[in-house]
Amino acid sequence: MKIYHPQTPLEAVMLRKENAASAVYLAGGTDDLRLGGSAEGKDLIDLNHLGMDKLEMNGDKLIIGARCTLQDIAESDLVPEFIREAARFCTSLARRNAATVGGNLGLRRDDSYLAAALTAADAVLVCMTPHGENEKKIGEYLQSTCKALIMSIVIDKNRTGWVKRFGNTAASHAAVIAAESCGIFALSVHGSGLAYGDSPEITETLTYTDDITGSAVYKKYLAKTAFTLRR
Repeated sequence: MKIYHPQTPLEAVMLRKENAASAVYLAGGTDDLRLGGSAEGKDLIDLNHLGMDKLEMNGDKLIIGARCTLQDIAESDLVPEFIREAARFCTSLARRNAATVGGNLGLRRDDSYLAAALTAADAVLVCMTPHGENEKKIGEYLQSTCKALIMSIVIDKNRTGWVKRFGNTAASHAAVIAAESCGIFALSVHGSGLAYGDSPEITETLTYTDDITGSAVYKKYLAKTAFTLRR
């Protein structure tokens, strides 16, 4: 295993482009470094000395660095409460102290702690591409195959909303995570991916599957119930 230590986000992106088949980004490492994780058998591009770990205000916008941890989010009074609640879906303190916002989103897991809440919050990702910085709505990013490096997340500081998680246990993979903020609905379903839009009818746009988190019928019921109860 080789570990690269880029000096800038752009250098990190270029290394990833040049070694797309054999290298992955390393931030918190909660997925990359576990047995069978995404980095198994691959080289690492270390992001831990590139900054991107600030959580700060810029006018009426909250800037969350991609290397902020889930615990940073959960503890900060600057972060809207429903986003903080989403970070607390990770019940392990050790994991929250290691797992980064960028990693949780960049893996595009359909049981991501933050994806539904940040999509409903109409969050914008500031990314580094081989051509320079770019901005993309988080929902668009998560439904694409974009390999840009997430640098920060931008949301309105006064954003309000709610988020609800359903799982067999607090520590198991989520079956369904539903969120709504200012008329934007978002839904992450295990085995089905992410859906979002301006109506709770997004529950009808996913193909539900049977798996360890529950049956297809049960997961669709949970999704519809979450939006029915919270509307």
